Amino acid sequence: MRPEEMIKHCEQQIEIFGRDVECVFKVPGKWGKKDTRRLCPGGPVGEIVLDNFDGRGMAVMFKATEVVSFLRGKLDTSSQI
Repeated sequence: MRPEEMIKHCEQQIEIFGRDVECVFKVPGKWGKKDTRRLCPGGPVGEIVLDNFDGRGMAVMFKATEVVSFLRGKLDTSSQI
């Protein structure tokens, strides 16, 4: 999923359920010693809710507002280059 699509998904969930809503995204890797995983390096931390999601990766639940603010910041800095 592209960052713009992730932002749109989170914003839709925020609009429906409020600012405290959490969104689930598929993240590569395996569930190990920790119960949390970052969306990407330096990104928001989410709670792993399901391992071996769709045959590979895991489902991780993130706060939607954190995902939106992080991704918007990343997109803003990449467009300035």
